[in-house]
Amino acid sequence: MKNERYESKIAAEEAGEHPAGRRDGLPKGAPRRAGMKSVLVRAGIAGSIFFLFLLYINGDPPLVALAWALGIAILMIPLGMLLDRMSHKMAMKRWMKQTGRS
Repeated sequence: MKNERYESKIAAEEAGEHPAGRRDGLPKGAPRRAGMKSVLVRAGIAGSIFFLFLLYINGDPPLVALAWALGIAILMIPLGMLLDRMSHKMAMKRWMKQTGRS
């Protein structure tokens, strides 16, 4: 009796590819995980917008505004990672439901 999934896994490993189809271990066609780069970019954008808000609208001194903006940017990193993880989990559930996987 042939096992096609096992044979394709062995063939992929021999070819130097990931057995699931992608390097991140997810099957082909599955939603991609957001990387750390996108989290850092969003944290930087949030910090810079907050800096400009504090500087021009609130009228804070530049050093105070910079300190608060850095604090906000640092807090946005774990929050962004959490939000990315939650959105990826929801996207995976939706994808699995659409493709009939369990």
